[in-house]
Amino acid sequence: MCGIAGYLRLNGQDIGDGEVILQAMLKSMYHRGPDDEGRKNIGPASLGMRRLSIIDLVSGHQPICNEDGTIWIVFNGEIYNFHELQKIVIAKGHVLKTASDTEVIVHLYEEFGIDCLNYLEGMFAFAIWDSKEKQLFIARDRMGEKPLHYGVFEGELVFGSEIKAVLAHPKVSKQVNFSALQKYLALEYVPSPDSIFAGISKLPPAHFLLVKNGNVKTGKYWQPKIDKTITNENEAKEKLIELLGRSTELRLIADVPLGVFLSGGIDSSAIAALASYKAGEKIKTFSIGFEESSFDESEHAKTVARHLNCEHNIYQFPSKLALNMLEELWQYVDEPIADASIVPTYFLSKMTRQQVKVALAGEGGDELFGGYPTYQAHRLVSYWLNIPKILRKTILEPAIRSLPVSHNNLSFDFKAKRFINSANEPSIARHLHWMGAIPLKEHDRLIKSDLLVLNSEKELSFYHSQNGNSNKNDIVSKIMQLDMNTYLPDDLLVKSDRASMAASLEVRLPFLAYPVVEFALSLPEKFKVNGLTTKYLLKKALISHLPEKILKRPKKGFGIPVAKWLNDDFKSLVDEFLSQSFIKQQSIFNFDYVNSLLTEHRQGRFDRRKELWTLFMFQWWWQKYFR
Repeated sequence: MCGIAGYLRLNGQDIGDGEVILQAMLKSMYHRGPDDEGRKNIGPASLGMRRLSIIDLVSGHQPICNEDGTIWIVFNGEIYNFHELQKIVIAKGHVLKTASDTEVIVHLYEEFGIDCLNYLEGMFAFAIWDSKEKQLFIARDRMGEKPLHYGVFEGELVFGSEIKAVLAHPKVSKQVNFSALQKYLALEYVPSPDSIFAGISKLPPAHFLLVKNGNVKTGKYWQPKIDKTITNENEAKEKLIELLGRSTELRLIADVPLGVFLSGGIDSSAIAALASYKAGEKIKTFSIGFEESSFDESEHAKTVARHLNCEHNIYQFPSKLALNMLEELWQYVDEPIADASIVPTYFLSKMTRQQVKVALAGEGGDELFGGYPTYQAHRLVSYWLNIPKILRKTILEPAIRSLPVSHNNLSFDFKAKRFINSANEPSIARHLHWMGAIPLKEHDRLIKSDLLVLNSEKELSFYHSQNGNSNKNDIVSKIMQLDMNTYLPDDLLVKSDRASMAASLEVRLPFLAYPVVEFALSLPEKFKVNGLTTKYLLKKALISHLPEKILKRPKKGFGIPVAKWLNDDFKSLVDEFLSQSFIKQQSIFNFDYVNSLLTEHRQGRFDRRKELWTLFMFQWWWQKYFR
């Protein structure tokens, strides 16, 4: 686990011995790999890495080359099946100098070229310079667990695990990407391949980048294989436990101490249960507690830990600590992200890192097995729309809109008001509005007219291609796959990677093993959302592993008291960043619209937590980079 960075002169001119640029790029990512640093200039290519030692602590120094020194690699991630791959390359006649997973990739590339990606199971981003072919080969894992950013500036391709590494190159300029800004305001994150900086792109999950003879091209190397023959529930339960168990077991391989993030939800509890079984010993689990009872899940985590006989650790997260944590985080986060759970995730990562170097977590379970309340809401829409329109418009909707505002976690008034506001829209638009913050139809009121790039007619254009192989008539499956291709890699995995790596902690995600993903995508919809029952098959499969009350409790999610933070703990900073003077100097937003949102929230007339937090996070990012 580490961070990688480098650059390539597209004209083929040698870089020489200079390493000042590469040193600056790597220094910006010291937190990703405090254990070691490696650099190498080979002709026109400069490759470097910061290392967090997890596997082969002694001989795993990078960059690593092949036997004759013509092919070099820098690698970020873990290849969980590398023991099997070692046997393959040894059978091909290669001599291994290390016991690391990194070296295996070099020899697989020698044998199979770009197709080496088909052999890798794990999370990764790597760059290979091939001196013989004079080409740079960069790739990212199937689900997007590990990040990779790149751009071409003044004849040089520059890349890095984090944007800050790309920005450290002297030819890279800082400019706001206003199309990405609008997508961020609508979605609460910046979807790939965009970044918030003009000219810097994210390599999407399951993609590679190839640079040869000055030409830069990208391609997709993996599309999930869907097997629609899985129809028997008992067989599906057994297969799920088999695949998730194998994935968990592979992710327990490490030469350092490890543990499990345990929230008390079904996904993290499933991973803790399977990790306990596969490890054959008492495992360490880690969870977080909140002062506000509606947000606190620590008792559920305790229940699971007692059931599994885990060595459980609970860390209380007081609201007064939130501002300090967020101030620290902005040293590491390069894009605005409105997922407020990144703050306690960072805190939990810091606390966990005091005991272990690796933590398993449950991300991906909701998208693959149907866990979000929004999936239930999509089912309820048809019932809602069957109610006579006159009854909805004259009685029900006014009654819902008049409900008093509550700042509790997923309060009824918050969910009901968002539900009715978008129930009449097409399924994808409805889902994006339920999940997001400020719809594009509002942007002409929010953003100065000369900066607008997207309009409402283009709102869904960058999402229609994300539905993959799902049946168009199967609305919930379509929405789940949309979440898997967008919200998961561009929000949840970004949050997980940045928060954990800021604490120099490696997080591994068993649900995202590609055999588990392909299995989940092959299941009929009734095995995921059965009526209004979410995670139907996963709950059934875990009956013998977890307490009944854990399996039956409704999903709560990692709720954060953002509404309270905006009014109390963060009030002075919110007032500064959303003030008329700040917004006038910035010259991006219309103050009257922003002020109306803040006034409505402060007076308790409307719950504007999502809109305001999304704006607040952008303002904080902007002042960091441009003020």
